[in-house]
Amino acid sequence: MPATFGVTNTRGLAPDDGFVGQSSEDSTVDVVTLRNQQGITVQAAAKKLITKTITVSGKGTTSLAQVTGGEVTMNQAMISSVKITESNDDFPEFEIQATTYVDN
Repeated sequence: MPATFGVTNTRGLAPDDGFVGQSSEDSTVDVVTLRNQQGITVQAAAKKLITKTITVSGKGTTSLAQVTGGEVTMNQAMISSVKITESNDDFPEFEIQATTYVDN
């Protein structure tokens, strides 16, 4: 069972074995603008979708099988990449990255 040291929110992503050392979430929203004849922006509004990128990393191992194809579902994290780094000097390291689309 994975352990967490100081990280209390893994955002639903966790390694198969090891511990989570970092968990972050970035949100972005695109903005559409309306310009007048002089090219001056007169109105700006956010698009309907917020894109959240979630990254969880730490020491241990995780399965590459977590990256799966399929349809994108609103409000559900879809794992887009899993990176495993191994060396002779330290424990293996992992990084899991996922994307979630949320209504604005």
